[in-house]
Amino acid sequence: MVFERLQHLKSKADRVLLYPSKMLDPLARGETTEDATLLIRARDVYGVKLVPITIQHRQGSDPTWADSFTKLLAFNQTQYNRVLSIDSDATLLQNIDELFLSPPATVAVPRAYWLYPEKKIVASHIMLVQPSVAEFARIVAKVEHAEREEYDMEIINDLYKDSAMILPHRPYALLTRSFGGDHQDYYLGNDNEVWNPAAVYREAKYLHFSDWPMHKPWLKSPDSLIKESQPDCVIRNGTEDCTGREIWYSFYTDFRARRAGYLTEGPSEAGAENRAGIRAPLQSYIRATST
Repeated sequence: MVFERLQHLKSKADRVLLYPSKMLDPLARGETTEDATLLIRARDVYGVKLVPITIQHRQGSDPTWADSFTKLLAFNQTQYNRVLSIDSDATLLQNIDELFLSPPATVAVPRAYWLYPEKKIVASHIMLVQPSVAEFARIVAKVEHAEREEYDMEIINDLYKDSAMILPHRPYALLTRSFGGDHQDYYLGNDNEVWNPAAVYREAKYLHFSDWPMHKPWLKSPDSLIKESQPDCVIRNGTEDCTGREIWYSFYTDFRARRAGYLTEGPSEAGAENRAGIRAPLQSYIRATST
């Protein structure tokens, strides 16, 4: 879904997908499996360059993150001067091509604002990196000696926490869980500003789905879990305001709707309005609730 968003937002950068080599011969024209069909569609419709890789799997204490080291292969894409690594459980709200014009840095990442103040570390769900043989060798060595509790985020912090260029989490690293009240003050970064979900939404460019124990956005969570996880409505000027909840819901419903359309039909002019992006359906709602 990231590539659909990149195309809609008219990103000019190359689009590269690292995928398990067993899914598809990179030069294949025919469609033999569902995975192959989707990969070919990404290549032919969205101009994605397919790069077959071996999944970097390590047995750890949490199987959820066992393959997370794979994203660190971004440091090995030396055919590029800079690579912007984006997680699959994320969506783009606005064009972020300007990040490629950032000052030179081996790696640029946002702070993990949701862990403050207990842990002052950086995040890895979006990374701007300068690939190099030397840096990738450092990463490989670190991964080979990683503890069972260490995954991609720990590797990035061990190597780069004190030297990385910091990307502002406003607007490049918003978490969905912040709409439910999780460390909103640290996202805002000051004591003078009041959390305004509509304003935060309009400002954000990159959104990461993170509402554990909610399922990832391509999976439907049980209604009971959604009810438990959804942001509370608030009382403003004597009136119930559910703006935050509605925006939060829209992130999930829009993602699944766009994915369902892609899986069943692929891009078409008839479906363009539904795939136009997450921002369009909310504009009238936000205008109505933020005045």
